Amino acid sequence: MASVLDTSSIYNTYYNNINSSTGSSLQSKLDSMGTPEDADKLMEVCKDFESYFVQKIIEESKKSLENEDEKGEYMQYFSTMLNQSYADAIVDGGGLGLAQQLYDSMKTQYNL
Repeated sequence: MASVLDTSSIYNTYYNNINSSTGSSLQSKLDSMGTPEDADKLMEVCKDFESYFVQKIIEESKKSLENEDEKGEYMQYFSTMLNQSYADAIVDGGGLGLAQQLYDSMKTQYNL
């Protein structure tokens, strides 16, 4: 018998929306580039990409670890947000340097 509140379907919908909106959001920001004032916007997009990349690394790394704390019902629902917060903190602290490399490479492509 199905429960009154089917939390797994809510989570799956949320997770799918997050993944699809992140990629389309980054692409729409890139598409609106072209003027010298957009250098800051380009750096923001590069940092967003690096954060997304780091988040995926964290998620894949956690799959290889046995951690009882992460198996709880609520952790399954909120782990994506937690991983995103970790990734943002890593990027804000200097990150992997990927954002700067992307920025340097792309600013010539967009004539900034």
